[in-house]
Amino acid sequence: MVVREQPVLYSVDFSGCTALRGMTPETITAVFVGALRDAGATIVETLSHQFPDAGLTCALVLAESHAVLHTWPETGTVNIDIFSCSTRLKSLAAIVELGKALGAGNVSVQEILRADG
Repeated sequence: MVVREQPVLYSVDFSGCTALRGMTPETITAVFVGALRDAGATIVETLSHQFPDAGLTCALVLAESHAVLHTWPETGTVNIDIFSCSTRLKSLAAIVELGKALGAGNVSVQEILRADG
């Protein structure tokens, strides 16, 4: 018998990110990757795209599933989705670490559990 863990999606909105404007796309990507690794994620692939004169989108393919980050430096906002099929990944720890690194003034977290079948 195969035991499966219940998948969970965290959708996070950070606002008032005071550190965001001073960060390069490479730094933001490194902070995102580091926070997920520190939380137990196994990163399989990283893809980032910097939009001209705008924000960054970074997608991480994880052995546990995936994580995506979108930034809007002009408004100091960041959205992150972390989807995991493993309790080994401590998504909330990654969210806390990212909020601190981005200087977030407000953090809104929505947890969505996906029922089997």
